Amino acid sequence: MKTIHCVTQEGEAFTILKTEDGMYCCPVCGSPEFKEAPYNEDGTASFEICSCGFEFGYDDSPLASGEAVEGIENNWDRWRLKVIEKNSHTKSDLENLENNLKNLGIELAFDLIPVKRNENT
Repeated sequence: MKTIHCVTQEGEAFTILKTEDGMYCCPVCGSPEFKEAPYNEDGTASFEICSCGFEFGYDDSPLASGEAVEGIENNWDRWRLKVIEKNSHTKSDLENLENNLKNLGIELAFDLIPVKRNENT
């Protein structure tokens, strides 16, 4: 997995992940479904919509969406909880989501709370 470091004009820093086969992962659900980066290195959003429903540049912008909060990653975390709830009703959907979240270094605890994995374990 390749890490792309992004910094917005306001100075907010975050990373985007690119798989070995050149696909970009959704920073919300981990799905590797984008040929183009959801955000450029200057933090500019693509405005693409992931299969999880998140629109880059809209759902993470308080200027665009009334539901968005300050901070791009805060919005990813908030939206991720919605995605987990939506996919928690069938075993296959939940397993697929869990596999995608592993791309982001996230595992689901027994109570479906997303937990960042320690890279040293």
